[in-house]
Amino acid sequence: MIDYELTQRIQCIYTALGSSIETDINKFKPIVIQDSKKTVIIQDFSGGRNEAEIRNTANILIYNVANIGSHLKKWASKNGKDKSRVDATFNGSISIKIIKDLSNVERHGYDPAKKGNSGRAPRLNEINSIMRMITKPEKGSFIAYSFNRQGEQKIIGNGNAKVIITGDILDGDGNKIGDLHDTLLEAINEWEKLLVEFRINVPSS
Repeated sequence: MIDYELTQRIQCIYTALGSSIETDINKFKPIVIQDSKKTVIIQDFSGGRNEAEIRNTANILIYNVANIGSHLKKWASKNGKDKSRVDATFNGSISIKIIKDLSNVERHGYDPAKKGNSGRAPRLNEINSIMRMITKPEKGSFIAYSFNRQGEQKIIGNGNAKVIITGDILDGDGNKIGDLHDTLLEAINEWEKLLVEFRINVPSS
């Protein structure tokens, strides 16, 4: 049995994830400036969103992924499932711990004497909306991005291109320890495994 609150919490994760990914590059029109001597094309993939809006989208997703565990524990207790599996999933995933720490530091900041659940005192740096292009894991796969003088965009090749919201995750010493987008996907994947174990339907992507 799935209660309405848990269903909504799970759906919030996928809605927020969808808001941070866009596969239609035509939604990000470059600015074309032309005169008789030159053509200048400006492309930043912000989609018209300012820095605060991009950061807010990232923080909503971080919060939802970070806090689904408490709702799963309540659901498990009410439905005869082993709620210790929620703690085991959390404790076994460095990605979930980092996302939890990022959520906590956004709300409360860090106690100088502590380094969070991950032990790394993670924080975000330079959250942006960027295009990421990835080839397929096969020989000869390639991908390229181009545009003409009119600013018409084109993806060439058989790889994958998408615009994502991401940023660098730094530890307490300022060293990069991860990418926000990748870490969120890893954390969601770990929670999905538990949802399957609990026989809770995972929304189709």
